[in-house]
Amino acid sequence: MFVNLDIDIRDTNYPQMTPRQIQIDINPELFNNVYWHLEKAFNNEKVRFIWMYGGSSASKTFSYVQLQIVKMLSDPDECALVLRKFGVDIKDSIYHDFKSVISDWGLADYFTIQINFIRCNLTGAFVRFRGLDDSEKVKGITGFKRVVMEEISQFDEVDFKQIKKRLRGKQGQQIIGIFNPISEDHWIKTNVFDTEELTEVDQQADATANGFKFEDWVIDAKWVNASGNTVILKSNYTNNYWIVGKWRSGVQVGGFVDQHVIDDFEKDKLTDYAYYEIYGLGNWGKIRTGGEFWKDFNANVHVTKLAWNEELPIFLSWDENVNTYFTFTVWQIYNTNNQIKPGRKLAVQIDEICLPDPRNRRHHVCNEFRTRYPQNRVKGLFVGGDRTSMKEDTAKEKGENFFTDIIKYLRDYNPTLRLQTVNPSIVQSAGFVNQCYAGRTDIEILINERCKKSIYDYQYALEDSDGTLKKTRKTHPVTKVSYEEFGHPSDTKRYFITMNFANEYQTYLRGGRHSVPTIGKNYSKNIY
Repeated sequence: MFVNLDIDIRDTNYPQMTPRQIQIDINPELFNNVYWHLEKAFNNEKVRFIWMYGGSSASKTFSYVQLQIVKMLSDPDECALVLRKFGVDIKDSIYHDFKSVISDWGLADYFTIQINFIRCNLTGAFVRFRGLDDSEKVKGITGFKRVVMEEISQFDEVDFKQIKKRLRGKQGQQIIGIFNPISEDHWIKTNVFDTEELTEVDQQADATANGFKFEDWVIDAKWVNASGNTVILKSNYTNNYWIVGKWRSGVQVGGFVDQHVIDDFEKDKLTDYAYYEIYGLGNWGKIRTGGEFWKDFNANVHVTKLAWNEELPIFLSWDENVNTYFTFTVWQIYNTNNQIKPGRKLAVQIDEICLPDPRNRRHHVCNEFRTRYPQNRVKGLFVGGDRTSMKEDTAKEKGENFFTDIIKYLRDYNPTLRLQTVNPSIVQSAGFVNQCYAGRTDIEILINERCKKSIYDYQYALEDSDGTLKKTRKTHPVTKVSYEEFGHPSDTKRYFITMNFANEYQTYLRGGRHSVPTIGKNYSKNIY
């Protein structure tokens, strides 16, 4: 299967002559999956905005360059203006990619390449490159089919607004933004993405609808807004066949494995996880300000690959809040005789289940737990969390509450309810957990790398002026429901650590003096 381009060529000096036709075949194995998503968006005149973001080495810019060249070869209307915030950056970035693709594909005879200008000799379509150091200079763009803002995170919002106003006058004109998500406080996130009603696309169904196998279509994520005029494509290095290779059933069938690049990302994961989140995984980043609640949490130290150990029981810690998602975290405990950190107790968060609306109900999260942790493989289950959820629910029968529901939904696991008599002090329990992170107790806390929402919460939750966890409220842009941005995974962690390491916690509260704690007891499911 090849991408076939049948092109009519007419000598402009003799327009009356019958045009001759050439055929150019391009091997589709040259393209990463994001190329096909981009092509679909290009061909949809309803789409005005295309956002391509994610990690570095994700083939965002390169896939655009490939598609733009293919379009230029067959359509004289495919003219584009490519912008960088600073003109000095053009030569060695996207302009160089255009020249490389044209050369590598053996198309040099069909293009004229000048400084900051590339023209297809077959159709007359062209790409112009320009720096935009002043948004007031955005003029003369009405004739372009597309405006591409590479590294749009370097642009000011006013630049984007000027482009939107001035790109007009033709059918199907599009604006493409390409960037790494350096900060979730960036205007792209707060003033564009967060103001849209976005729906994440089911890529399995999307692949089928577009005639692709799932593995030849899937990228990290894809969203479409309610009006259908905005498409957001997210990818990272794991979606780039020229970094990780193209594999089917364990056999490499294409691409290239660039082990040096992979090793570099793996090193970032270990030494600078915040950097890896942005430039490796392509997730929104956030700058740490120094006022963090979990002062001694360090993702480089406390994030691990350690996963479910089926020989150990599982502990669930719940937070009943349902907006923007229902939260519970999944933990395991290793005693001091473990082989991972001999002589130290380990508290390992192996998973999180944070389901948004409409799956943010008790039976939904319990069913998700069942899927991930089949009953016949779980060697004991303890249920705990927010003590206030023991309050009687007036909408239920007498004696029923949040935890009676959880016990009922998971009854075939024979769970044991383990709660404190009162919730621990926020300030004191956080101080104890921070001491564990700092290595000043014999407890080590580790968080599995799959717990993305928890890790984000532990990195960026802030301390309030009274020493408690600052629970800033935000309003969901679609549902308009107010919710606490941070704190839900953090609360489940506090409940779990102080309940299950009660001796150590009481010792901490007494300034290091040992005594017998009396802060809670086990509740059997049979009391219900």
